[in-house]
Amino acid sequence: MPDTIRCFLALKIPADTAIRRVLKELAAMGRALKAVEPENLHVTLKFFAAAEPESIPKIAAIATDAVGKHAHGQLTLTGLGASPHAERPNVIWAGLAGTGAETLSTIAGGLDAALEPIGFERENRPFAPHLTLARVKFRPPEELRALLARHSKSVFGTSTVDEIVLIRSEPGPEGSRYTVLEHFPLGANTN
Repeated sequence: MPDTIRCFLALKIPADTAIRRVLKELAAMGRALKAVEPENLHVTLKFFAAAEPESIPKIAAIATDAVGKHAHGQLTLTGLGASPHAERPNVIWAGLAGTGAETLSTIAGGLDAALEPIGFERENRPFAPHLTLARVKFRPPEELRALLARHSKSVFGTSTVDEIVLIRSEPGPEGSRYTVLEHFPLGANTN
């Protein structure tokens, strides 16, 4: 058993047809990009690079409280972008809008504050709701700019924000393997 666990709190996003097409286009750009597998799409709210196993129940209790007091919301996946910018991208993402994006921002802030007293540092930048679609390994092909421009305002569908999950991430040569450890439904504490 490892000494620490690499894990994160996230919203899983189903890969609808439109976003699958974009993932396929990104994957077709060769080794310069590593597209996210459709079944692994998620919005990270809090990442734990090395959580002690005994901290997992504490994380779960905090997440239950932080997530349960919020009502469900709707997300719209809209527009493609690149961070830090299109000229030298590290990450290709889809934007998130709607009440669900606002809810995720509020939950992420609450988690950040509530987890600090048990030893997890606050994030050094504000939460920006986005869905990572690919990581850029080295200089991307020119067609990436065209793809970003073509889809800068595209709408890729909607998703419901109804539960947050704690996911274990085990890195491997073919990419990380994800295992859901816990489910935290929204609205569980609103009665």
